[in-house]
Amino acid sequence: MENSLLAEKMIKEKGIAIVSVDKAGYAFDAGIRVGDKLISINGHKISDPIDYKFYQADEILKINISRDDEVKEFIIEKKEDEDIGLELSPMRIRRCPNKCIFCFVDQMPEDCRESLYIKDEDYRFSFLYGSYLTLTNLTKKDKERIFEQRLSPLYISVHTTDNDLRREMLGNKKAPDIIKEIEELTQHRIYLHTQIVLCPGINDEDYLKKSINDLKRFYPFVSSIAVVPVGQTRHRVNKLRPVDKNYAKRAIEGLSKIKKEIKRELGEDILFIADEFYIKAGMDFPEIDEYADFPQLENGVGLVPLFLSEFNEALSKINNPPSPPFSKVGKGGNKKIFTITGASFAPYLNECTAKLKRDGFDIDVVTVKNNLLGESVTVAGLLSGKDILSALRKYDKGIVLIPSVALREAGDRFLDNMTPDELRRKTRMEIKIVGSDACGLIDSVFN
Repeated sequence: MENSLLAEKMIKEKGIAIVSVDKAGYAFDAGIRVGDKLISINGHKISDPIDYKFYQADEILKINISRDDEVKEFIIEKKEDEDIGLELSPMRIRRCPNKCIFCFVDQMPEDCRESLYIKDEDYRFSFLYGSYLTLTNLTKKDKERIFEQRLSPLYISVHTTDNDLRREMLGNKKAPDIIKEIEELTQHRIYLHTQIVLCPGINDEDYLKKSINDLKRFYPFVSSIAVVPVGQTRHRVNKLRPVDKNYAKRAIEGLSKIKKEIKRELGEDILFIADEFYIKAGMDFPEIDEYADFPQLENGVGLVPLFLSEFNEALSKINNPPSPPFSKVGKGGNKKIFTITGASFAPYLNECTAKLKRDGFDIDVVTVKNNLLGESVTVAGLLSGKDILSALRKYDKGIVLIPSVALREAGDRFLDNMTPDELRRKTRMEIKIVGSDACGLIDSVFN
């Protein structure tokens, strides 16, 4: 009777759909198939792919799945930490409860990719993909899970440690005390990468200094603090003061002093200034070793200096190859090459292509103006297909290299839903999607 009640309870739990089973894996050998629903592993309910990864680490697994309204049990023996070969249906994203004064999602125009309108606030995605959290919707149960499964590091949007100002910036009067939240996480040895979106006249000056000083107290568990400038599209209703050249210079000067003080105190670089400040100020980037291990690269911190460093290193190896001799495939080819980028990176990419031209390549940078979001948005990752098409209209033949960052992760759609195939048809040019780093450019050109 007890077993039948347990089975009935398990069926009600439904489980998570299994969308793929590796035919060379343990699960397939045991008899688990696509369409089954994973309910539990060793008595632990599986609520998402993170649970699956965590609880399948043991050597002996008792797995319950639901199939045709029946619960089936499978026993798998394997090596510790070895994957059994299941892929589960994707997680549903938790939505953000805030109405931040600088929210980029709220500035998006109509008819863009559907995912661009999703305001996420999900600790699981922070752990898996490095998306930023404000810690405004964590429940006690969420925290218990984070501590038990060691979901670390997490990426935290702080903006300011002054709680009154923070609640105002987040548009959330119920936002918890950010320092208490960070203190609880770090006491449980959860590592954090933090960011401050700097809004001129709002969370700068004394607020900024206080925030950085408050956060550095939690080192080494607060592993990095990134300061990034607020971004605005032309669709923003309530305009914020922009970060201009003079402001960027002052910000770099002030933050650089604090950075040096922290380095002297802690012996480590943990404060990082976003590339966009240096681009707007027209100032040289710091030395590459000042970025430590690039903990916030995806946040636009160190992307440009790393690209330039890796480009020069890769080109040097090609031009001064070890034995046997390296053959420059494609050198002197008769096809014109165009490489696409936004306005902010164009000067640096021009530096790189000038070196490739000296190597015999016919390559030009096409700087794409962002008409969709506005000229203040200058990064390649926010270019639309239509704007790229507009920039290419004056050309009629050649190979066009588009950085993969301009498309969604699947590589099939630009910001405005245009596909690479549509762009190919409309330009009648050879469109190649290439890696966004220096190696992606070098490999594409030489091969």
